[in-house]
Formats: sequence, structure tokens, C-alpha cells
Amino acid sequence: MNKTVNVRSVWTGLITALVIFAITGLLAGCATIGTKGRMQRSQELNQKFLNYEVLLDYNYYYSGGHDRPNAILGIHKDYQLVSPLWKTIQLSSAQLEKWIETIAPENYRGESGYVAAYILDPNGKKIGIWYSIRNTTPVKFLERNKIMVNSPDLSPSWEIETPIGINY
Repeated sequence: MNKTVNVRSVWTGLITALVIFAITGLLAGCATIGTKGRMQRSQELNQKFLNYEVLLDYNYYYSGGHDRPNAILGIHKDYQLVSPLWKTIQLSSAQLEKWIETIAPENYRGESGYVAAYILDPNGKKIGIWYSIRNTTPVKFLERNKIMVNSPDLSPSWEIETPIGINY
């Protein structure tokens, strides 16, 4: 009977170790997926877009058509965007003016129009800029200063189903 108890104890210990190992592996796997960033709406940044100001420390991307993008994204040069959803552009003030006048004319600015927001890392550091008809999108930070930013979801039900996620 003593041998049976010892075998059960060994099996119990082995199963416990396997469960702990599996949970640790799962948590470590989640940690490598990335941490979430957030977006912070900014009137100051909105003015920069409306003044066609291109920030030199940023690489620029757009989503949607070249003549009428649905989002403009700037990522600080210390970071690398990882996403096939964005098109790279060497943005000039003239191109930005053309876009702003097309996508956000005078009568479509303010609270009901395009939104300017900073993209913040998990520590609150500004590492990107966003200008879109949508006020937020998922942002993930990966290892070695890589970042994933989704292009805006333009489906009609998006605003109802998705939390805002912006700090005013």
C-alpha cells in the first residue's frame, strides 16, 4: 500500500508540474505577442494636420486610396511599422494639404470629422500620430521597437461594437 501512495504522489507531482509548465508557457507566449498601446486625441495635433505640418522625425503611411486616404499614420523613426495594410509615402506639406482639403474640407472638421490622435506606447510615450475618420484602432508593441497598427475599420457597425479608447 505504501508503494501505491508513493506512485500517486509522484503522478500528482508530475501532473502539477506539467500544469504549471503549460500555464507558464502560455503566459510567456502572450508576452511575446506584444503589449497594447493607446491613442490620445489632441487638438494641438489636429492643428498641425490642418496647417499641413509634416513632422520630420516620423515615417509616414496611408490607408485607402492615394487620392483619398481613410487614414494617415506617422510612426517615429525609432520604431518600425509591421503591417501590410499601410502604404509608405515620403510625405510633403503639399501632399498633406491635398489630402486634408480632400478628406477634411472646412465643412467637415471638428467633432464630427477627422480625428487627430497621438499613438502612445504602454508607458505613455508619444511614438506615433493618427489622422482618420475613425477615432481609434488597435495598436500593439512588439519586441525591438516594432509596432503593429491596424488600418481603420470602415464597416458600418464598427462604431457601435468597438469601444472608443481615446482619452480627451
